[in-house]
Amino acid sequence: MANWKNRLGSFFDETERKDESQSRSPFEAFLADVAIPAFEELSRELEQHGRRTTIRKSVSAAILTVSFGNTEEIMYRLQERRLPDRTLPYAQVRMRERGGLKLVTVEAMVRPGEHNYHTSDITKEEVIQSVLQHYMSRIKLN
Repeated sequence: MANWKNRLGSFFDETERKDESQSRSPFEAFLADVAIPAFEELSRELEQHGRRTTIRKSVSAAILTVSFGNTEEIMYRLQERRLPDRTLPYAQVRMRERGGLKLVTVEAMVRPGEHNYHTSDITKEEVIQSVLQHYMSRIKLN
């Protein structure tokens, strides 16, 4: 008797997964499947070094915020940039200047160089490397 219940449950689970994957844009899929897992992995490591992290996600952005004590060290937001023939994720990065008094925001592409790739080409490792490049080059440790 339980066999038909399992089959019915599997049927609905598969249908829901198909509906979800078909309704997501490539950028939403990138956020869910690449960016958020990258932020989660990086977050675990940063927390081992005394940092407090926050991850937020919406349909249009994913945000990683890293703080030390009561001070925000960096906010790394992935958003979508529309090009004539495709869209690509780019980073909006807010951090403190080396003196620590003023917040500065910069924009950067996740993958440096030419933009002849697609959102689906970007890996979790590339997202992690992009965050680390900004974090480690601009954060002054006391």
